[in-house]
Amino acid sequence: MHIRFHNHRLASDEYDLNLMTNRENRPILFNIIQYDESHYTEHNFNCLSELNLFLATTSCSSKDYCTWMNIEGIHRTDILDDLSNRFNFHALTKEDIYTINERMKLDLLDNGSSIYLLMKMIYVHPDTEHINQEQISFLLKENNFLITFQEAKDDLKSIDIFQIVKNRLKNNRGRIRSLKTDYLFYCLIDVLIENYMFVLDRISTKIDMIDKLLLNKLKQNKYVDISSHHFNSETLALIYHIKHDMLSFRILCQPLREIIIKLQKAQDRISLTNQSVQYRRQYRRKKRPKRITLSGYYFFNPNSDSLNPHWSLETFQEKAPLFNEYIFMYFKDLNDHIILLHDRIDTYCDLLSSLISFYVILNDAEMNRIMTFLTLVSIIFIPLTFFCGLFSMNFNNSPPLKWYYGYFLILAILGACGIFTITFFKWKKWL
Repeated sequence: MHIRFHNHRLASDEYDLNLMTNRENRPILFNIIQYDESHYTEHNFNCLSELNLFLATTSCSSKDYCTWMNIEGIHRTDILDDLSNRFNFHALTKEDIYTINERMKLDLLDNGSSIYLLMKMIYVHPDTEHINQEQISFLLKENNFLITFQEAKDDLKSIDIFQIVKNRLKNNRGRIRSLKTDYLFYCLIDVLIENYMFVLDRISTKIDMIDKLLLNKLKQNKYVDISSHHFNSETLALIYHIKHDMLSFRILCQPLREIIIKLQKAQDRISLTNQSVQYRRQYRRKKRPKRITLSGYYFFNPNSDSLNPHWSLETFQEKAPLFNEYIFMYFKDLNDHIILLHDRIDTYCDLLSSLISFYVILNDAEMNRIMTFLTLVSIIFIPLTFFCGLFSMNFNNSPPLKWYYGYFLILAILGACGIFTITFFKWKKWL
């Protein structure tokens, strides 16, 4: 498996923010799912005219049923402009949707009546084994209306990780159809985070393989076939590639903590901003301490209540809330998953740094072993060279030159010297 992040929109390794153009001819798909606890309908359109005919006869926002519009293909800015005019997108939101390589973020729009969430979709392609990265945008509006923008699918990247959620909606599995669109919003985010975990599992498998390879190199176990990678520069290059991907993954997932904190803190703000202006004013007056003047001094009146009977919650609750009270328990579960995700990323980054240090230590140990062997060979042959040079001098009074057994005597001396040197090294445990 090639542990590399791939973004099919980038022709090179540029990381600048570039806007998509209208010159791409990739198809665009509009998928609209409307459901409630007892009914489910799904519509697919391939052009904007068909979508406009459907929207002219059907309302997307309602308190009685939920609507999810999934748009695959954010490269068509003309279509995005038309949708922006129809659903009243903010100009900055529209720019964030079709701007590539944008940082993940969450914005509270229209005084709390809608939420825009930009995230990254990361998954492992089953055929190429590459880690692919795509951008996805969520626009959750009041009255149970959710819009998602995905990149257009092509032949190489035809996987849809939201198919699990679509099957749950179609087959009415679990509680997804009994709850509102905020729960669908949670389910889609949860699927993205689960894919982050799955990608980390694939990377951890590669890290474990390298770890076993280095440990077996340390143990000098030649009978265990761990991997086709040999202990050479390719192993170090693979470690650096995985570390580079983990650092990119850490930078990518860093805004998740900020996003989930904003979602958890949105409970009080959204519950107030979803109401009318009159109710917000009366709500603030009710929360404000009432003071009664007595001889120039002020004290609190615990029995005061500025909320008049005709300013009631039911009077101004005209639309379905953006978030219901039950959803914040699920956001807490998302927070736990994100904490676990960041802990695993930090652990794997530290482990990769340790593997690099371990590789360098093993490589130095291998070089030291080779240098030790060459040094011992040199030390063994130093006395042998000395005796050979001593008895090779051609003097007339050199007895071994004229003695019949002189040659065999020199060979015996050289052999005895070599055996003594090797025995001494073994006794010292240098060999």
